[in-house]
Amino acid sequence: MWFRMLVVAVVAFFVGKFYGQKEIEEELYEEKSCVPKKSVVFEHQDKNAKKVVLTGDFNNWDINSDQLFDLGDGNWSITMFLEPGRYEYKFVVDDTEWIADPNAKEFVDDGYGGKRSVVVVQ
Repeated sequence: MWFRMLVVAVVAFFVGKFYGQKEIEEELYEEKSCVPKKSVVFEHQDKNAKKVVLTGDFNNWDINSDQLFDLGDGNWSITMFLEPGRYEYKFVVDDTEWIADPNAKEFVDDGYGGKRSVVVVQ
């Protein structure tokens, strides 16, 4: 009886080790095959703002996700690391005002009578 338990334990150990190693190798492969991200600087100017947040399809339009840093004199900035692609975004000022980036090179309709800014990361 104890011999069977020992055999089952040894087999379970090696099977677990084999599958565990396979999962680690798959994770490493996935990490190595990732597309490198590029740094993208988003800037906004508003001397009256107390808080500016960057929202877009890269963060599921989360108004609590990516707050810009106050650089003084109404200048706000954040650096994001994004995979190559096309992204729509807006700034949210003081949790209430959604603003398209006036410095964006491209805009699209936001579906609410306004515009979304577009950035293309290459």
